[in-house]
Amino acid sequence: MEGRDLLVVGCDAATCDHVRAGVAAAGHRVTVAGDVTAAFRVAAGERFDALLVSHPLDGATTGRFLQAVRDPESPCRNSGLVLVAEERLRRDAEGYLGRGANRVLAAERVEQVLAEVLRPLLRVSSRAALRLPVRLQVLGSGLQRRVVCESVNLSAHGALLRSPHSLAAGTELRFELFLPDAPLPVCGEAVVVRRTAQGSEPYPGIGVQFTGFAWGGEDALTARVAAFRTGRLRPVE
Repeated sequence: MEGRDLLVVGCDAATCDHVRAGVAAAGHRVTVAGDVTAAFRVAAGERFDALLVSHPLDGATTGRFLQAVRDPESPCRNSGLVLVAEERLRRDAEGYLGRGANRVLAAERVEQVLAEVLRPLLRVSSRAALRLPVRLQVLGSGLQRRVVCESVNLSAHGALLRSPHSLAAGTELRFELFLPDAPLPVCGEAVVVRRTAQGSEPYPGIGVQFTGFAWGGEDALTARVAAFRTGRLRPVE
């Protein structure tokens, strides 16, 4: 993966140094916006592949900044976004997952784990609003619980699933995703990364990250998403 452009927002000098050290081997380019006013200006005028945002922000609420970044006119609307918070504020920061933030990272561990946290975000393709039936099997428990749900949107790397069942972040799953006109489902494994936010999202559900595919499954899903996004296929109602 070639070096990517990262924007660091509101972090102190020591954290910025840890960011640079953490991504040096990957060759990522780091731009620092030390205050929120500069961050609004930079993020509004230039696309970055990922943003690392201090939580809480000095001079603006985290929610306000995320709303601006995810605005339809923002060049960073689809960029990966990681909130960097002290361990004592981690739970508060996790409240923004699915509301503009993709991951939360403890400030104390930036240098050690940043490259690994960024890797899936930097390879995530834009998701397609495809509604497809999905069957889940919850792993890691004596009772092999099965859940039937529907995708809201998905890419080859993850999906948002509409489901009345509540599964905690970190739950490991086996999935079957049924593509129209395909003789067999796309099968693989996934992990729950978030629940939908009650009150701010119109349905109960979970966000999952795919961690592995049965042979040929990833290629089939990638082709389906690409066909939809280029207009060669219409969504299934």
